[in-house]
Amino acid sequence: MAGKPRVTATGGEHVAPGPLFEADVATAPASPPQRARLGAAPVALVAALVAAGLWGAWVTKSVLGGPKTPAIAKVQLSGIVGEYVQAQARSATPPEQVTTETRAFMSEIQRNLERRGAAGQIVLVGEAVVAGNVPDITADVRREVYARVRMPQQAAASSTDVMGAMRAAMSGSGPGPAPQAGVLGGQGNAPAK
Repeated sequence: MAGKPRVTATGGEHVAPGPLFEADVATAPASPPQRARLGAAPVALVAALVAAGLWGAWVTKSVLGGPKTPAIAKVQLSGIVGEYVQAQARSATPPEQVTTETRAFMSEIQRNLERRGAAGQIVLVGEAVVAGNVPDITADVRREVYARVRMPQQAAASSTDVMGAMRAAMSGSGPGPAPQAGVLGGQGNAPAK
């Protein structure tokens, strides 16, 4: 019997195992099949490729879709409002309409700044910024506001208007005598002989 183990007795004889041992020897439990294991190198390679892809997507987004508006900016509100008020003062608009247009202008500035704040941009009043490298968005705000609210047009100069009279006098085309040469000093003011 080639498949059965031999058992030696104490006297040196070889004896075949008895019926108690045949079941143990004949049917050995089968071990489960070994699964193929992935090594650390392929797992690390896949993880590195995924990380490189994610990093590449982030860099592409950062470079191509960079922030169009700075996170913190300043605006010179006094300049924009002063410019509008001066234009209104020079216009021939009736006072009731000036009030209405000025309210619309101020409301549009407020809406513009609120839109910027809702988009996550922090807007500082330029007069409050003492130092620093804060981008100035005054020109952008001015352009956006005047796209929605028209700038008052200057009134035509009239002879009864003080400003019109001053402009006419300065240009030499207004009423009254034209200035003569030599009146304001210099060699032309020497006593006549």
